[in-house]
Amino acid sequence: MTMLFGVLPLLAFAQTSLPSLASRLVGAFVRTVMTIAIGSIIWTKLGLFTWLTAVLVYAIGLGIGWIASHQWRAQPQFAQLGQQIAIATIDIFDRGISAPQLRRWCLLPWHAMQARLDARSKQLVPKGKPASATARRQGWSLPLVILTAIVTIAIISSTVWLRFEHPLTEFRYSHPDTYGQLLLTQQILARDLPTSDRLPIFASLAAFISALSGVHPIQVVHLLGAIVGTTIVLSIGYTCGSLTKNGAATLAATYSLGAYLFTWQLPISTRLPPSVQQCLSVLRDTLDRGLIRTWAVGEVELGALFAILAIGCSTQIARASRRTEALINTLCCVLLVAIIAPELLILLLFAGFGSIFGRQMAFFTVSVAWVVLGVLAAISGGYFPTFGSVLTVLPIGLSLLVGLLFSAIATAGRLLLASWSAPVCLTIFIAVTLNFSLPPVPAIDYLEYDATARKAVEIGHLFPHHQWTLVAPVEQLAQVYGRGWYEDIAQFTAKYQERVASPSFNFPHQTTLLVITEKQPFILDKPEYPVPYSVLVDPTYRNYRSPSGRTKLAAATLQLCETYRRYHPDSRIYYENDRLRIYQFRPQANALTAPP
Repeated sequence: MTMLFGVLPLLAFAQTSLPSLASRLVGAFVRTVMTIAIGSIIWTKLGLFTWLTAVLVYAIGLGIGWIASHQWRAQPQFAQLGQQIAIATIDIFDRGISAPQLRRWCLLPWHAMQARLDARSKQLVPKGKPASATARRQGWSLPLVILTAIVTIAIISSTVWLRFEHPLTEFRYSHPDTYGQLLLTQQILARDLPTSDRLPIFASLAAFISALSGVHPIQVVHLLGAIVGTTIVLSIGYTCGSLTKNGAATLAATYSLGAYLFTWQLPISTRLPPSVQQCLSVLRDTLDRGLIRTWAVGEVELGALFAILAIGCSTQIARASRRTEALINTLCCVLLVAIIAPELLILLLFAGFGSIFGRQMAFFTVSVAWVVLGVLAAISGGYFPTFGSVLTVLPIGLSLLVGLLFSAIATAGRLLLASWSAPVCLTIFIAVTLNFSLPPVPAIDYLEYDATARKAVEIGHLFPHHQWTLVAPVEQLAQVYGRGWYEDIAQFTAKYQERVASPSFNFPHQTTLLVITEKQPFILDKPEYPVPYSVLVDPTYRNYRSPSGRTKLAAATLQLCETYRRYHPDSRIYYENDRLRIYQFRPQANALTAPP
């Protein structure tokens, strides 16, 4: 991932006018994402998405960037390099091949690239100053350097641990929306993307990575969500640093989102008015669910990522020498936000309005507007659906607000502490949050056993494509899409429950039938609260989310399979543990109908 979205794009999109390595990395990243996402969707719409076309999209995008950035400046160097390679080749064939000459010939491209990098680094170093002096920051005392290193380690550790712990230990998904992302990814890989009003950028990135690496999409979606969550934390640091030029405020904002300090553990007082209680309850639930969405991100979080990067990139437009590159990067970010989550464009409008009065005002307007719009969405109770996406990513806005408040408090503290104000405030902030604000263990509502997801993927690998049918709950549809047939287990049970009592009955499937049954129904440890009628009559809720409905379905399916197995000795159990049993039924000779 670092090579695909960082190193190689940075070499292709030079952006020599931007002196900051962080700005060049951001620009290369957003341009690469734009190329991959749009290119993958175009190939999918044309029915041509394959591993080869994915590579072509990536290579052509980087190639165009390279040509646009280096076409004229690099032409003499490439001509000289070509001459050296030609001379060395003729010399080798004339005198014969020896190990030292072959090694020298192979290292010519590397030496040429190293020379170009050295020349570039000399251009960035001011005249009269050694290179080491440019890396030394003025006014930084040793205690401040140590404190910054400690906070940076805390940010990196908390961010990585919180976002990669569950994706690396669990095969199943921790958020229902992730199954929809997996299904879209599978449809792109199968060149069967349905018509939609929006382009699935997250799914197209997952499909590209899966096609390029050969890794199953279920694992790619898992890790890509965690990587995007980590990138959002880094983008907060980049944007806060660009807007405030305050290292302590940047560290505070980044740490607040990296460690996720926004969970709400205090009970809501019953003495408050009912409307206030409802609003606080919505905010609390949103922030608690946001802890899970830090690694199970979706399209809205991806849109928020590019909204933040758009604000950070726009700070470079003010300088004429950087305007072209910064404007391209900003427009790419804005276009991605418009494609992924156009509701978030209102945040960019607030940031643009504030930037008229300076960077600090832009930081203030976007931070306050993000939180106000999120609270307004919670108060309205759905009357402002446009602000629903802002409420979903409210923790990101809160982290910006933390950076804003910290900057104000540290500035006020200079009256008493002078230059020690920022280090002291940062130390107190870290100490208090470590004791009182760290997030609890997330209350994850899984939808299936982990073994169910693992066995569904295993079946897709072991059995020939489209030569088997999996009968399972709805979650397995996304896991096996494009590899085999699928049938809903509730419909399967209702259709054949009475017919299997006949010894002469055979399942009318021309493929191997694999039925996932639950000996111990997967039931959440929560009471079954009353639900609206529209939810109650929904088949998914009735059969899989309702404890009583899932228990009844599991018992009926287990009895159906045991009855059929008793009359068909060629049936076997594919897998069994204390909770699951997977039956394997062979296709019968008189089964003439196609699989559902």
